[in-house]
Amino acid sequence: MNQDELNKVELPAIEQLKELGWTYIHGAELNPDSLHAEGSGARAYLRDVVLVEQLNSAIKRINPWISDENLKKVSRELTHPNFAGLMEYNHAIYQTLVNYQSVEQDLGKGRKGQTVKIIDFDNLENNEFVCTNQFKVEGANQKIIPDIVCFVNGLPLAIIECKSPYITSPMSEGINQLRRYANLRHPHDDEGAEKLFWYNQLMVSSCRDQAKVGTISSSSQHYGDWKDAYPYTDDDLAGEDTTAQQRLLAGMFNKVGFLDLLQNFVIYETVDGRLIKKVARYQQYRAVNKVIERLKTGETRKDKSGVVWHTQGSGKSLTMVMLAVKMRRDPELQQYKLVFITDRTQLDEQLSSTFRDAQGETVYNASSVAKLRELLKKDSSDLVTAMVQKFQDAEKEAANGGLDKAFTDLNPSEKIIVLADEAHRTQFGGLAMVINAALPNAPKIGFTGTPLLKTQKMGQAFGGYIDQYKINEAVEDGATVPILYEGREVITDVSSQSLDSLFEEYFSDYTKEEQREIKKKYGVERAVREAPARIRWVCIDLLKHYREHIQPDGFKAMIVTGSRHAAALYKQTLDELGAPPSEVIISGDHNDEAYLARYTDKVAQKKAIDDFPKPLSENPTAFLIVKDMLLTGFDSPVAQVMYIDRKLQDHTLMQAIARVNRTYKGKTCGFVVDYYGLSQHLTDALDMFTSDDVEGTIQSLKDEIPKLKATHTVAMSFFKEVLVNGKPSTDVDDYVLALKDEDIRAQFEIAFKRFAKQMNVILPDKAASPFVKDLTFLGKVLNAARVRYREEGLDLSGVGEKVRQLVDEHIISTGVDPKIPPVDLLAANFKEKLKEVKSTESKASEVESAIKHHITVNLEEDPEYYKSLSLRLRDIIVKNAGNWERQLELLLEMVDNIEGEHQQAAQDVGLSETEYAFYNILTAEVSQVAESSGDYVVDDSVMEEVKSTTQTLVNTFDEATEIVDFFNKQDEVKRMKKEIKRAIVDQSFGEPSLVKVVQERFMELGKTKFNKR
Repeated sequence: MNQDELNKVELPAIEQLKELGWTYIHGAELNPDSLHAEGSGARAYLRDVVLVEQLNSAIKRINPWISDENLKKVSRELTHPNFAGLMEYNHAIYQTLVNYQSVEQDLGKGRKGQTVKIIDFDNLENNEFVCTNQFKVEGANQKIIPDIVCFVNGLPLAIIECKSPYITSPMSEGINQLRRYANLRHPHDDEGAEKLFWYNQLMVSSCRDQAKVGTISSSSQHYGDWKDAYPYTDDDLAGEDTTAQQRLLAGMFNKVGFLDLLQNFVIYETVDGRLIKKVARYQQYRAVNKVIERLKTGETRKDKSGVVWHTQGSGKSLTMVMLAVKMRRDPELQQYKLVFITDRTQLDEQLSSTFRDAQGETVYNASSVAKLRELLKKDSSDLVTAMVQKFQDAEKEAANGGLDKAFTDLNPSEKIIVLADEAHRTQFGGLAMVINAALPNAPKIGFTGTPLLKTQKMGQAFGGYIDQYKINEAVEDGATVPILYEGREVITDVSSQSLDSLFEEYFSDYTKEEQREIKKKYGVERAVREAPARIRWVCIDLLKHYREHIQPDGFKAMIVTGSRHAAALYKQTLDELGAPPSEVIISGDHNDEAYLARYTDKVAQKKAIDDFPKPLSENPTAFLIVKDMLLTGFDSPVAQVMYIDRKLQDHTLMQAIARVNRTYKGKTCGFVVDYYGLSQHLTDALDMFTSDDVEGTIQSLKDEIPKLKATHTVAMSFFKEVLVNGKPSTDVDDYVLALKDEDIRAQFEIAFKRFAKQMNVILPDKAASPFVKDLTFLGKVLNAARVRYREEGLDLSGVGEKVRQLVDEHIISTGVDPKIPPVDLLAANFKEKLKEVKSTESKASEVESAIKHHITVNLEEDPEYYKSLSLRLRDIIVKNAGNWERQLELLLEMVDNIEGEHQQAAQDVGLSETEYAFYNILTAEVSQVAESSGDYVVDDSVMEEVKSTTQTLVNTFDEATEIVDFFNKQDEVKRMKKEIKRAIVDQSFGEPSLVKVVQERFMELGKTKFNKR
């Protein structure tokens, strides 16, 4: 194991878990045949993942009435469930943990169903929290050893994978490893141990300075930071020195928080027919608990009320669902009627399905004003949802004098809580008056994705903000991407000439009578803006922007027009220009002319809306053309740009541009391209809010140039000393040598990718031109370094297609194919290729890397032999540091001998190469025991015993592994281990302490040598 990983990440994490109340047990003590097995909860087999003794003790402790028969039944249903796939196992086990299990038992009043709790959520101390490291688990094809596993009552509920802070991509490596362990990368390969993840609730990747959490259904981009240890602060932890890892562990793994997250903040949802598991982000967890606290401690309606402002795209809907879930589980708050006011059927459906699945509770929907009146009057602690339109209808009735007193004081109870989506619309004005009149004593919790206006007096309305998650915070967290604003001028821009002269220019072919009709129907400005000639110019420019900036990276676009007529005209024009496919989504009217009616079919619209979020490879529709529809509440992360050609202002503008701030693989920013001249409206809109609320809403391309310069400076700083006669070297070899140290190479790769990502934001704008030469050269250096140091080929995934293509083309143009791997050490042309390397130091570096690679690749074939080669290599490097001629000479000598040396060494002992590998392991372990115990001396007679024992065991392996799938048959593996034990204890060196380690090492090597048949 990497020592930095162990000392700087894993061990500190274990220490913090212990401080948080978790009991630490080393993984070895939980293995079968452990010397410490008694009372530790050790397993019978490595394939077992549940600590059964701890599980049974917990069930008995929490449910002292349970019979032995029912204890065995409950325990076995948890350890041997039977479902179709990983997600089905996980979901079913989660339901058992949170909603409990029922068994038939007579407690003195006849045999009837009794509830069995696996975890005691009400009494924290009734549960056993255990963490362990190096916990081996036998999978279908191989063992896995997660860094830290956290058990509650014997069930493995969380896995923490630790990575050194000094490797290239610690977070992605950790996440990738977690996904491999759970068989999520290539399920059919069985490369992990899926069973361990049947019980999993949290998957954490940490490298000290970064820590992210996900679930079994999270792809790498859906792992999130935990930046607030609420209810702890950094001062409670390590002050200014608090690391991301400490914050996440304190916030998520304190015992109260861990069980709270498990019970109330895990949601299963069906997305595109697939079950997805989500866990709260830190701002969701914090907001829900703050709301609960306010509701339980506030004395007046005003004290209990408030607003949660979480910027759009940060999971506000899910926050509302999680709040409702937790309120229904709270003994005090579950007595309240909950009234949800939403403006989206999606949220309405989300609430209904979540409560049906998680709570078994019916959600009552107010489908009419009359139904709304009936549900609100009902004095019961139920859950009611109403679309905001129903309250608006009630408001209209009141304004028209049709709303009688029956809608006033519908329910004066204080045990009602109103939760309103989009608070800026539903909490103020006449609508709020209707709600307040109907439910005069009900506190109101408002949720909004945009900040409240300065004029909306929070204190007067309902007590101020409860929690805020601002635009710039979401961008910093990667919960949303930044939005770049660009105003585009097209020929005959409306703002640059008088409207009358433009009208004359566009409509000169029309008669005066026709011109009067056009002006009467549309007005001069709209006629000019929607003139086919102007829209054609906009479409030409828009297509150029899309093809250069957006399409290369596989993203899509929305076009916002001023009218339904303009939407149809945009569609027609784009089709004429040979644009990628587009769809028009507009509302319909029964009097619509045919050219509009063709776009208003509800079934066709639903299909287009459902399909648009799919990647271009699955759904080629590149553009959605809209007027008002889809500007709020529509999530399509694949949309990167919004082309706007209509007036938008205030909250509508803020909500519309947020359509392009959703995260998506490879998406570093969203674009708003303005053809209307919104810059003043945007400024006005932002001025209506408090400045720190809207900081970071939009940026311009100009704002990105300083970031590009900064990332360029950092990437170039690695080569300050690469000089020839005081000037920067032009030889790639010199730059590659500067990256010889693995840590420096890793840091350079991170810096280069940041530079490359920032370039992709700006390309193909000419502002990127001064940096292109350095970008392509550094790409060539990185590729050459990866070839030299025998790392995986150049991987530019995630930096953007425009940059990747640029770098690849440059490398290929210099006569190098980045996809061709480096020449192998034993290849016939290795020495010929070596001549192409210029300096002696570079040649020595190339040979050293080739030998290291050869050792790494072959290490499993004969671990002890290749370890000795590694020590010999290190000896040559250390003793001849700086003397490149001598170092190269000795390294080449090593290369000449490396192929035949192993075979010759085996022959000298009188063994086959396979036997020799086992012999080396046994020799090393016997020597170590002899040295530490002093009970015998390793002389010729002992070595003869070692040799004969090895030959006997290799023959036994050879015969045993004729059995198909031998290593996956636990009884056969057990029998083989007994043969190893018997063969060793019969010898003079047969110390008991030797048996276990030789069994493990021989079985590992056996898999390499005999599992290939």
